[in-house]
Amino acid sequence: MIVTYTKMENSRPPLYINWRNLVFFAGTFLVSVIGVPIYIYRNGLVPFEIALFAFLATATGMAITVGYHRLFAHRTFKANPVVIFLSLFFGAAAFEESVFQWASQHRDHHRYVDTERDPYNIKQGFFYAHIGWILFRNHTIDYRNVKDLEQNKLIMHQHRHYILWAVTASVLLPLAIGAFSGHLLGAFLIGVVGRITFVHHGTFFINSVCHYFGKSTYDVHVSAKDHWLVALLTNGEGYHSFHHRFPSDYRNGVRWYHWDPSKWAIWLLARIGLTRDLKRVSKFHILAARLVAEKESVELHLEREPHAFRAMTLENLKVRYEQLKTALHNWESHVREYTQLYSEISNKSDALLQSALHRVRAAQEQFLNVRDQWRQFAHELPLPLSFS
Repeated sequence: MIVTYTKMENSRPPLYINWRNLVFFAGTFLVSVIGVPIYIYRNGLVPFEIALFAFLATATGMAITVGYHRLFAHRTFKANPVVIFLSLFFGAAAFEESVFQWASQHRDHHRYVDTERDPYNIKQGFFYAHIGWILFRNHTIDYRNVKDLEQNKLIMHQHRHYILWAVTASVLLPLAIGAFSGHLLGAFLIGVVGRITFVHHGTFFINSVCHYFGKSTYDVHVSAKDHWLVALLTNGEGYHSFHHRFPSDYRNGVRWYHWDPSKWAIWLLARIGLTRDLKRVSKFHILAARLVAEKESVELHLEREPHAFRAMTLENLKVRYEQLKTALHNWESHVREYTQLYSEISNKSDALLQSALHRVRAAQEQFLNVRDQWRQFAHELPLPLSFS
Protein backbone atom coordinates (compact mmCIF):
# COMPACT_ATOMS: atom_id res chain seq x y z
CA MET A 1 0.00 0.00 0.00
CA ILE A 2 1.46 3.36 -1.05
CA VAL A 3 0.56 6.33 1.13
CA THR A 4 0.81 9.73 -0.52
CA TYR A 5 2.93 12.44 1.06
CA THR A 6 4.22 15.87 0.14
CA LYS A 7 7.57 15.69 -1.61
CA MET A 8 10.12 18.14 -0.21
CA GLU A 9 13.73 19.00 -0.97
CA ASN A 10 16.08 16.29 0.37
CA SER A 11 12.97 14.22 1.07
CA ARG A 12 12.79 10.86 2.77
CA PRO A 13 12.10 7.69 0.82
CA PRO A 14 8.39 7.41 -0.05
CA LEU A 15 6.15 6.39 2.83
CA TYR A 16 5.25 2.76 2.33
CA ILE A 17 3.63 0.16 4.55
CA ASN A 18 5.58 -3.09 4.43
CA TRP A 19 2.73 -5.40 5.40
CA ARG A 20 4.95 -8.47 5.71
CA ASN A 21 7.20 -6.76 8.23
CA LEU A 22 4.32 -5.02 10.00
CA VAL A 23 2.46 -8.28 10.59
CA PHE A 24 5.63 -10.14 11.60
CA PHE A 25 6.93 -7.55 14.06
CA ALA A 26 3.52 -6.71 15.50
CA GLY A 27 2.71 -10.40 15.85
CA THR A 28 5.93 -11.39 17.58
CA PHE A 29 5.76 -8.35 19.86
CA LEU A 30 2.15 -8.95 20.92
CA VAL A 31 2.73 -12.65 21.54
CA SER A 32 5.83 -11.75 23.59
CA VAL A 33 4.14 -9.14 25.81
CA ILE A 34 0.75 -10.91 26.12
CA GLY A 35 1.06 -14.58 25.25
CA VAL A 36 4.35 -15.28 27.04
CA PRO A 37 3.25 -13.77 30.41
CA ILE A 38 -0.05 -15.68 30.24
CA TYR A 39 1.82 -18.91 29.52
CA ILE A 40 4.25 -18.34 32.39
CA TYR A 41 1.39 -17.41 34.76
CA ARG A 42 -0.49 -20.62 33.94
CA ASN A 43 2.41 -23.04 33.57
CA GLY A 44 5.40 -21.45 35.28
CA LEU A 45 8.91 -21.57 33.86
CA VAL A 46 10.94 -24.75 33.78
CA PRO A 47 14.76 -24.77 33.60
CA PHE A 48 14.62 -26.13 30.05
CA GLU A 49 12.72 -23.08 28.78
CA ILE A 50 15.09 -20.68 30.53
CA ALA A 51 18.12 -22.53 29.14
CA LEU A 52 16.68 -22.62 25.62
CA PHE A 53 15.95 -18.88 25.68
CA ALA A 54 19.40 -18.07 27.09
CA PHE A 55 21.21 -20.25 24.56
CA LEU A 56 19.31 -18.99 21.51
CA ALA A 57 19.36 -15.35 22.60
CA THR A 58 23.11 -15.56 23.15
CA ALA A 59 23.80 -17.51 19.95
CA THR A 60 21.67 -15.30 17.70
CA GLY A 61 22.76 -12.09 19.40
CA MET A 62 26.44 -12.97 19.10
CA ALA A 63 25.95 -14.08 15.51
CA ILE A 64 24.71 -10.55 14.77
CA THR A 65 27.35 -8.66 16.75
CA VAL A 66 30.38 -10.87 16.06
CA GLY A 67 29.34 -12.18 12.65
CA TYR A 68 26.99 -9.88 10.78
CA HIS A 69 28.47 -6.71 12.25
CA ARG A 70 32.15 -7.01 13.05
CA LEU A 71 33.13 -9.85 10.71
CA PHE A 72 31.04 -9.24 7.60
CA ALA A 73 29.94 -5.59 7.63
CA HIS A 74 33.28 -4.15 8.81
CA ARG A 75 35.77 -6.96 8.14
CA THR A 76 37.53 -6.27 11.45
CA PHE A 77 38.98 -9.79 11.52
CA LYS A 78 39.15 -12.99 9.47
CA ALA A 79 37.48 -16.21 10.48
CA ASN A 80 37.62 -19.95 10.04
CA PRO A 81 34.82 -21.48 7.88
CA VAL A 82 33.27 -22.93 11.04
CA VAL A 83 32.84 -19.45 12.53
CA ILE A 84 31.50 -18.17 9.21
CA PHE A 85 28.89 -20.93 9.01
CA LEU A 86 27.75 -20.50 12.63
CA SER A 87 27.50 -16.72 12.13
CA LEU A 88 25.34 -17.22 9.06
CA PHE A 89 23.21 -19.95 10.64
CA PHE A 90 22.43 -18.25 13.94
CA GLY A 91 22.44 -14.83 12.28
CA ALA A 92 19.60 -16.03 10.05
CA ALA A 93 17.85 -17.22 13.22
CA ALA A 94 17.72 -13.61 14.43
CA PHE A 95 15.33 -12.82 11.55
CA GLU A 96 17.24 -9.65 10.58
CA GLU A 97 17.53 -10.50 6.86
CA SER A 98 20.50 -12.04 5.09
CA VAL A 99 23.98 -10.85 5.98
CA PHE A 100 24.39 -9.61 2.39
CA GLN A 101 21.47 -7.19 2.82
CA TRP A 102 22.26 -6.41 6.46
CA ALA A 103 25.88 -5.48 5.73
CA SER A 104 24.93 -3.38 2.70
CA GLN A 105 22.47 -1.27 4.68
CA HIS A 106 24.84 -1.02 7.63
CA ARG A 107 27.70 0.20 5.45
CA ASP A 108 25.37 2.84 4.04
CA HIS A 109 24.48 3.82 7.61
CA HIS A 110 28.14 4.51 8.36
CA ARG A 111 28.85 6.22 5.06
CA TYR A 112 25.79 8.48 5.16
CA VAL A 113 25.10 8.71 8.90
CA ASP A 114 22.62 11.42 9.88
CA THR A 115 21.73 12.21 6.27
CA GLU A 116 18.76 11.31 4.09
CA ARG A 117 20.71 8.37 2.67
CA ASP A 118 21.19 6.83 6.12
CA PRO A 119 18.72 3.89 6.16
CA TYR A 120 17.89 4.44 9.83
CA ASN A 121 18.54 8.16 10.14
CA ILE A 122 17.93 9.34 13.72
CA LYS A 123 17.09 12.82 12.44
CA GLN A 124 13.81 11.37 11.18
CA GLY A 125 12.81 10.51 14.73
CA PHE A 126 13.49 7.99 17.49
CA PHE A 127 10.71 5.62 16.39
CA TYR A 128 11.84 5.81 12.77
CA ALA A 129 15.44 4.88 13.68
CA HIS A 130 14.26 2.11 16.01
CA ILE A 131 11.77 0.28 13.79
CA GLY A 132 9.84 2.71 11.61
CA TRP A 133 12.37 2.44 8.80
CA ILE A 134 11.61 -1.29 8.59
CA LEU A 135 7.83 -0.91 8.74
CA PHE A 136 7.06 2.24 6.79
CA ARG A 137 9.85 2.93 4.30
CA ASN A 138 10.73 1.30 1.03
CA HIS A 139 14.53 1.37 0.70
CA THR A 140 16.47 0.75 -2.47
CA ILE A 141 19.47 -1.38 -1.53
CA ASP A 142 22.61 -0.83 -3.57
CA TYR A 143 24.60 -4.04 -3.25
CA ARG A 144 27.65 -2.57 -4.96
CA ASN A 145 29.05 -1.74 -1.51
CA VAL A 146 29.27 -5.44 -0.57
CA LYS A 147 31.08 -6.80 -3.63
CA ASP A 148 33.64 -8.36 -1.28
CA LEU A 149 30.95 -10.51 0.35
CA GLU A 150 29.66 -11.61 -3.02
CA GLN A 151 32.77 -13.75 -3.45
CA ASN A 152 31.72 -16.07 -0.61
CA LYS A 153 29.42 -18.83 -1.90
CA LEU A 154 27.97 -19.59 1.54
CA ILE A 155 27.03 -15.94 2.08
CA MET A 156 25.29 -15.85 -1.28
CA HIS A 157 23.49 -19.13 -0.57
CA GLN A 158 22.17 -17.66 2.67
CA HIS A 159 21.07 -14.54 0.78
CA ARG A 160 19.28 -16.41 -1.99
CA HIS A 161 17.65 -18.94 0.35
CA TYR A 162 17.28 -16.72 3.41
CA ILE A 163 13.79 -17.90 4.41
CA LEU A 164 14.96 -21.51 4.43
CA TRP A 165 17.95 -20.65 6.61
CA ALA A 166 15.87 -18.48 8.97
CA VAL A 167 12.98 -20.88 9.45
CA THR A 168 15.32 -23.84 9.96
CA ALA A 169 17.56 -22.10 12.48
CA SER A 170 14.99 -19.94 14.27
CA VAL A 171 11.86 -22.07 14.28
CA LEU A 172 12.39 -25.72 13.36
CA LEU A 173 15.50 -26.27 15.49
CA PRO A 174 14.03 -24.94 18.80
CA LEU A 175 10.68 -26.64 18.11
CA ALA A 176 12.43 -29.96 17.53
CA ILE A 177 14.32 -29.50 20.81
CA GLY A 178 11.06 -28.54 22.54
CA ALA A 179 9.19 -31.54 21.17
CA PHE A 180 11.98 -33.88 22.26
CA SER A 181 11.92 -32.44 25.78
CA GLY A 182 8.14 -32.39 26.08
CA HIS A 183 7.87 -28.57 26.16
CA LEU A 184 6.81 -27.75 22.61
CA LEU A 185 4.57 -24.77 23.43
CA GLY A 186 7.11 -23.29 25.83
CA ALA A 187 9.84 -23.68 23.22
CA PHE A 188 7.69 -21.85 20.69
CA LEU A 189 6.58 -18.99 22.93
CA ILE A 190 9.83 -18.42 24.84
CA GLY A 191 12.57 -19.95 22.68
CA VAL A 192 11.21 -18.69 19.37
CA VAL A 193 8.86 -15.71 19.67
CA GLY A 194 10.06 -14.16 22.93
CA ARG A 195 13.70 -14.62 21.99
CA ILE A 196 13.20 -13.10 18.51
CA THR A 197 11.54 -10.03 20.04
CA PHE A 198 14.25 -9.63 22.68
CA VAL A 199 17.11 -9.83 20.16
CA HIS A 200 15.31 -7.60 17.66
CA HIS A 201 14.78 -4.72 20.03
CA GLY A 202 18.22 -5.07 21.53
CA THR A 203 19.63 -4.59 18.02
CA PHE A 204 17.21 -1.75 17.29
CA PHE A 205 18.27 0.07 20.49
CA ILE A 206 21.66 0.60 18.88
CA ASN A 207 20.04 2.49 16.01
CA SER A 208 17.72 4.50 18.25
CA VAL A 209 18.98 4.83 21.84
CA CYS A 210 22.67 5.02 20.87
CA HIS A 211 21.93 7.81 18.40
CA TYR A 212 19.76 9.76 20.84
CA PHE A 213 21.03 9.23 24.39
CA GLY A 214 24.52 8.82 25.82
CA LYS A 215 27.87 10.51 25.39
CA SER A 216 29.64 11.60 22.19
CA THR A 217 32.98 10.41 23.53
CA TYR A 218 34.93 10.34 20.28
CA ASP A 219 33.08 12.55 17.79
CA VAL A 220 30.65 15.37 18.60
CA HIS A 221 29.69 15.90 14.96
CA VAL A 222 27.70 12.67 14.47
CA SER A 223 24.78 11.40 16.50
CA ALA A 224 26.41 8.10 17.54
CA LYS A 225 26.88 7.92 21.31
CA ASP A 226 28.21 5.56 23.96
CA HIS A 227 25.51 4.05 26.19
CA TRP A 228 26.52 1.48 28.80
CA LEU A 229 23.03 0.01 29.27
CA VAL A 230 22.67 -0.79 25.57
CA ALA A 231 26.12 -2.38 25.73
CA LEU A 232 24.82 -4.72 28.45
CA LEU A 233 21.86 -5.72 26.28
CA THR A 234 23.77 -6.15 23.02
CA ASN A 235 27.06 -7.90 23.81
CA GLY A 236 29.06 -4.68 23.82
CA GLU A 237 27.56 -2.83 20.85
CA GLY A 238 26.50 0.14 22.98
CA TYR A 239 29.88 1.87 22.76
CA HIS A 240 28.64 3.40 19.57
CA SER A 241 30.59 6.65 19.51
CA PHE A 242 33.81 4.65 19.49
CA HIS A 243 32.47 2.31 16.84
CA HIS A 244 31.48 5.10 14.47
CA ARG A 245 34.82 6.82 14.93
CA PHE A 246 36.82 3.58 14.50
CA PRO A 247 34.59 1.09 12.62
CA SER A 248 37.54 -1.05 11.53
CA ASP A 249 38.45 -1.98 15.14
CA TYR A 250 37.19 -5.40 16.23
CA ARG A 251 36.44 -3.94 19.66
CA ASN A 252 33.64 -1.59 20.65
CA GLY A 253 34.44 -1.30 24.33
CA VAL A 254 38.13 -0.47 24.61
CA ARG A 255 38.52 0.09 28.33
CA TRP A 256 39.12 -2.84 30.67
CA TYR A 257 35.79 -2.33 32.43
CA HIS A 258 33.71 -2.04 29.24
CA TRP A 259 31.19 -4.85 28.83
CA ASP A 260 32.01 -6.26 25.39
CA PRO A 261 31.50 -10.05 25.19
CA SER A 262 31.76 -9.84 21.39
CA LYS A 263 35.32 -8.56 21.69
CA TRP A 264 36.20 -11.26 24.21
CA ALA A 265 34.69 -13.98 22.00
CA ILE A 266 36.67 -12.82 18.95
CA TRP A 267 39.87 -12.70 21.03
CA LEU A 268 39.28 -16.16 22.54
CA LEU A 269 38.54 -17.63 19.12
CA ALA A 270 41.84 -16.18 17.92
CA ARG A 271 43.65 -18.01 20.73
CA ILE A 272 42.39 -21.36 19.39
CA GLY A 273 42.99 -20.50 15.75
CA LEU A 274 39.40 -19.87 14.62
CA THR A 275 39.86 -16.13 14.02
CA ARG A 276 42.91 -14.12 12.93
CA ASP A 277 44.14 -10.72 11.77
CA LEU A 278 42.22 -8.87 14.49
CA LYS A 279 42.31 -5.15 13.67
CA ARG A 280 43.02 -2.70 16.48
CA VAL A 281 43.37 1.06 16.37
CA SER A 282 46.44 2.50 18.11
CA LYS A 283 45.75 3.72 21.65
CA PHE A 284 47.33 7.01 20.64
CA HIS A 285 44.82 7.49 17.82
CA ILE A 286 42.04 6.69 20.26
CA LEU A 287 43.36 9.18 22.81
CA ALA A 288 43.80 11.83 20.13
CA ALA A 289 40.21 11.40 18.94
CA ARG A 290 38.92 11.57 22.50
CA LEU A 291 40.82 14.79 23.18
CA VAL A 292 39.54 16.39 19.98
CA ALA A 293 35.98 15.48 20.99
CA GLU A 294 36.51 16.99 24.44
CA LYS A 295 37.88 20.21 22.96
CA GLU A 296 35.03 20.49 20.46
CA SER A 297 32.51 19.76 23.20
CA VAL A 298 33.78 22.80 25.11
CA GLU A 299 33.65 24.89 21.94
CA LEU A 300 30.03 23.88 21.29
CA HIS A 301 29.00 24.80 24.82
CA LEU A 302 30.81 28.13 24.58
CA GLU A 303 28.71 29.17 21.59
CA ARG A 304 25.92 30.04 24.03
CA GLU A 305 28.15 32.07 26.35
CA PRO A 306 28.79 35.85 26.34
CA HIS A 307 31.43 36.97 23.82
CA ALA A 308 34.03 38.18 26.37
CA PHE A 309 33.95 34.94 28.35
CA ARG A 310 33.90 32.86 25.17
CA ALA A 311 36.94 34.60 23.64
CA MET A 312 39.01 34.31 26.83
CA THR A 313 38.08 30.68 27.39
CA LEU A 314 38.73 29.70 23.78
CA GLU A 315 42.22 31.15 23.95
CA ASN A 316 42.93 29.26 27.18
CA LEU A 317 41.43 26.14 25.62
CA LYS A 318 43.70 26.41 22.59
CA VAL A 319 46.85 26.72 24.72
CA ARG A 320 45.96 23.74 26.90
CA TYR A 321 44.95 21.60 23.96
CA GLU A 322 48.27 22.28 22.20
CA GLN A 323 50.08 21.24 25.38
CA LEU A 324 48.06 18.02 25.41
CA LYS A 325 48.78 17.28 21.75
CA THR A 326 52.49 17.87 22.26
CA ALA A 327 52.61 15.62 25.34
CA LEU A 328 50.70 12.87 23.54
CA HIS A 329 52.94 13.09 20.47
CA ASN A 330 56.04 12.98 22.66
CA TRP A 331 54.79 9.86 24.44
CA GLU A 332 53.94 8.15 21.14
CA SER A 333 57.37 8.99 19.68
CA HIS A 334 59.16 7.45 22.65
CA VAL A 335 57.02 4.31 22.45
CA ARG A 336 57.95 3.94 18.78
CA GLU A 337 61.62 4.40 19.62
CA TYR A 338 61.44 1.76 22.37
CA THR A 339 59.52 -0.68 20.14
CA GLN A 340 62.12 -0.35 17.41
CA LEU A 341 65.00 -0.91 19.82
CA TYR A 342 63.21 -3.85 21.43
CA SER A 343 62.98 -5.59 18.06
CA GLU A 344 66.67 -4.97 17.30
CA ILE A 345 68.37 -5.68 20.65
CA SER A 346 68.40 -9.32 21.78
CA ASN A 347 69.61 -8.51 25.30
CA LYS A 348 66.47 -7.09 26.93
CA SER A 349 68.47 -5.73 29.86
CA ASP A 350 70.68 -3.65 27.57
CA ALA A 351 71.35 -0.17 28.99
CA LEU A 352 70.20 1.51 25.74
CA LEU A 353 66.89 -0.32 25.86
CA GLN A 354 66.37 0.48 29.54
CA SER A 355 67.10 4.14 28.86
CA ALA A 356 64.47 4.18 26.11
CA LEU A 357 61.97 2.54 28.48
CA HIS A 358 62.68 5.20 31.07
CA ARG A 359 61.91 7.91 28.48
CA VAL A 360 58.62 6.18 27.65
CA ARG A 361 57.57 6.18 31.29
CA ALA A 362 58.60 9.79 31.78
CA ALA A 363 56.68 10.88 28.66
CA GLN A 364 53.61 8.94 29.80
CA GLU A 365 53.74 10.56 33.22
CA GLN A 366 54.08 13.97 31.61
CA PHE A 367 51.03 13.34 29.43
CA LEU A 368 48.97 12.16 32.40
CA ASN A 369 49.91 15.29 34.35
CA VAL A 370 48.93 17.56 31.47
CA ARG A 371 45.67 15.63 31.00
CA ASP A 372 44.85 16.05 34.70
CA GLN A 373 45.31 19.81 34.27
CA TRP A 374 43.07 19.66 31.19
CA ARG A 375 40.31 17.93 33.15
CA GLN A 376 40.66 20.34 36.03
CA PHE A 377 40.32 23.22 33.57
CA ALA A 378 37.10 21.68 32.17
CA HIS A 379 35.80 21.00 35.68
CA GLU A 380 36.24 24.65 36.69
CA LEU A 381 34.33 25.98 33.69
CA PRO A 382 30.73 27.04 34.44
CA LEU A 383 29.56 24.61 31.72
CA PRO A 384 27.78 21.21 31.83
CA LEU A 385 30.88 19.17 30.89
CA SER A 386 32.20 15.83 32.07
CA PHE A 387 35.58 14.48 30.94
CA SER A 388 36.60 11.02 32.13
